[in-house]
Amino acid sequence: MFTNQFQQSPKTLQQLIILTIGICLTFFTFAAVSHGQIEGFTEPYRSIDLSSDEAGAIAELKVEEGFDVEKGDVIARLDDRVQQVQLEIATEMANATSQLDAARKTLEKRRTISDRLRSMQANGHASDSELIRSEMELSIAEAKYNAAREESAIRAMEKQRAEIQFSRRSITAPMGGIVSTVHRREGEYLSPLRPEVITIIQVDRLLSTFNIPVSQANEFRVGKEFELKFESGKSVVATVHSVSVSTDAQSQTVEVKLVFENRGRIFRAGEICTLNI
Repeated sequence: MFTNQFQQSPKTLQQLIILTIGICLTFFTFAAVSHGQIEGFTEPYRSIDLSSDEAGAIAELKVEEGFDVEKGDVIARLDDRVQQVQLEIATEMANATSQLDAARKTLEKRRTISDRLRSMQANGHASDSELIRSEMELSIAEAKYNAAREESAIRAMEKQRAEIQFSRRSITAPMGGIVSTVHRREGEYLSPLRPEVITIIQVDRLLSTFNIPVSQANEFRVGKEFELKFESGKSVVATVHSVSVSTDAQSQTVEVKLVFENRGRIFRAGEICTLNI
């Protein structure tokens, strides 16, 4: 009859299995705590999937898995032939100053003529109509000069835009670290749906993650120091980095992350470590 009941209520059986697993996890957790030790694992302090907001084929990949990279290093370069030509055109146009020079010389000439006519008119040697015509030609020359200046400024900005577009074809590292995964190779196409190139991890600092029983969670506060021990026999002093604001309902534990320096890369991400409390 008991068997038939569970055959008719698979949901009840599933809940019982989940409850049993939760009880076992809680038992083992509290058993570890009773001995003053909790096991956790290390992970990179930061991990980023480096991508590009530019679409195009990868022309050159400069790194492989395991390579050390520094912030600002060029990781990959997309096909930039079109952008190179656009930059050359924009540079030539920005450097072309003939129109501006001609407009400046014309303006200087018209100002000189107007000044002379004013002086001549004061002495009665120039008519009003001549002065008016000269002033009109001066106004036209000033307008042409201003237009040439504006055109020159626009060309300079177009050059800056071309430089930015060209530089965006190079993908650079936003931080120092180690290349853990290469997602794309030369010849592969980057698209908005698949923009990842590599994964960089920061391991000169490591995080260690522990699931602390809720009854012990109050012992952990950001900045407090604890000793971590590794299977290799080495130990390190770590500082509480973060304490989760929520409790896992199944295991009744709180996730706590500690951080410690790993300048010489003595420890690896993924190692098991023990927390003494």
